[in-house]
Amino acid sequence: MIEIDEITRRYDGEDVVDRVSLTIQPRSICVIVGTSGSGKTTLMRMINKLVEPSSGQIRIDGEDIAGIPAYELRRRIGYVIQGHGLFPHRTVGQNVATVPKLLGWEKRRTEERVDELLQLFQLDPAQFRNRLPHELSGGQQQRVGVARALAAKPNILLMDEPFGALDPVIRAKAQEDLLAIQRRFGTTIVLVTHDMEEAIHLGDTIAVMDGGKLLQSAAPAEIIRNPATPFVAELIGTSERPFRLLSLGRVADHLEPGHAEGEAIDAAASLRDAFAELLWSGRSALPVRRDGEIVGQVTLAALSRLAARPQ
Repeated sequence: MIEIDEITRRYDGEDVVDRVSLTIQPRSICVIVGTSGSGKTTLMRMINKLVEPSSGQIRIDGEDIAGIPAYELRRRIGYVIQGHGLFPHRTVGQNVATVPKLLGWEKRRTEERVDELLQLFQLDPAQFRNRLPHELSGGQQQRVGVARALAAKPNILLMDEPFGALDPVIRAKAQEDLLAIQRRFGTTIVLVTHDMEEAIHLGDTIAVMDGGKLLQSAAPAEIIRNPATPFVAELIGTSERPFRLLSLGRVADHLEPGHAEGEAIDAAASLRDAFAELLWSGRSALPVRRDGEIVGQVTLAALSRLAARPQ
C-alpha cells in the first residue's frame, strides 16, 4: 500500500503539489490525470524520491520513505518514462538486466529473467536479446522499457506518460499488454497521463489533479457518474460520459435471452463497442458469440438505459 499524507512540494514560493493525501491499494492501478502543470508528475516522482517533498509524508507498506536511501528505494520501484529511456549503446538484454546487475544477481539468474520477460512481451530472446534500441520499432522499445522496469520484480511500478509517443494502434496494444502484466504479477502501478480515455481504460482508481490540488479520487464509474467539480466534469467531457461509462462494462455481463439477426459481437467486447455497432447498423439487438457459439443477445434498449444520466 502507498499512503500519501498531506504532501506538498514548493518551488520558488509556489505550491506545485498542495497538501495532497491519497491512498493507493496494493495490486491495483492508480492513474493520476490532469492537464499540463497540474502537479501530477511531481506527485508521482515523490514516491521514488526523484523529487523531495517540502512537507508531508509518504509511506510504503507502513514505512516512511524519508528513512530509506534514495538509491535503495529506486531499486525496489520500477520506473517507466515516455520515450522509454533505453540506454542507446546497450543491447536489449543489457538494458533489461540493468537493475538485477546493480543488485548483484548471479549471471545465470539475470539471463533467465531477461529471457522470461522478453518472451512475456512477445520478443523472441534469440531474435531480440542482442539488438540495439535503434533497431526496434517504437512499440518494441516501449515493451523493452516496461520489461526493464519489471526485471527485479518490484512491487511498485511508476509510469510517466508511457504511451504518449505511440501511434493509436500500438498504444492500444501496449495498454492491453500492461493490463495483462499487472494481472499476472499483481504489481501496484501508478500511471500519470493527461488522457482521460486512457485513465478510464486502465485505472482501478483515478486521481484528478488541477493546480497542484487533488480534486477527486475514485473508481472510474464514480468519477464519470458523479464528478466532484466542474473541472472534473469538463475533463470527462459531458458529451462523452455515456460512452465512457459503457466502456467499463463487457457484453458478457449484460447478456439477454433471445435471438437476434445479423453479425454477432464477441462476449468479451465492451458495451461501448456493442452500442456503436447497434447505432451504426441500425439494429435493435446483436447476437452475442462466445467460443464460436451464440449465447444470447445484447439490446439497444438495455444499453441506452445503462448509459442514461444518473438520477
